[in-house]
Amino acid sequence: MSFPGGLSLEISVDYDQWQEKLPDYEALIDKALEQIIKNVKEGKFLSNFSFLELSIVLCDNQLIHQLNKQFRSQDKPTNVLSFNGFEACEIEHYFKADYIAPNHPFSLGEIYIAYEIVEQEAKQAEISFEDHFVHLVIHGILHLLGYDHEEDQEAEVMENLESSLLANLGIDDPYSA
Repeated sequence: MSFPGGLSLEISVDYDQWQEKLPDYEALIDKALEQIIKNVKEGKFLSNFSFLELSIVLCDNQLIHQLNKQFRSQDKPTNVLSFNGFEACEIEHYFKADYIAPNHPFSLGEIYIAYEIVEQEAKQAEISFEDHFVHLVIHGILHLLGYDHEEDQEAEVMENLESSLLANLGIDDPYSA
């Protein structure tokens, strides 16, 4: 799929195990992003930007632990962290209300995904590493578009959307257990 002309996807691999376990990580990220662009209201607004960068870092537990501790005061690793490039009011303007974005570069944000946690969770849930990875990419991007799961109602909306996008890719509902 071709992404909107102004969207630049930057992928960094900071932990070699990613390339060994998942050599097609770029294609999987592209599929996840394609689902969001096609099927999520906010994703359709990505084409309103003349330059918009999305960064995804495939890292290890050590880095994500440091970030989780520093930015969320959680002294433990986690599977995925999303750091928004937009403030909540900007998300409302540019992704929900169809305001035309000014003609300058923007960062949608950064997503960090930790290899060891993904591997551990996939084994525990008895799902493929690849499917869990795609789920976390979708989850992270939805956070950057303003979705959250802090409140029960928000969580239901976000989880239903994730399940629908994953079903489009032939991936079982991670919340059905």
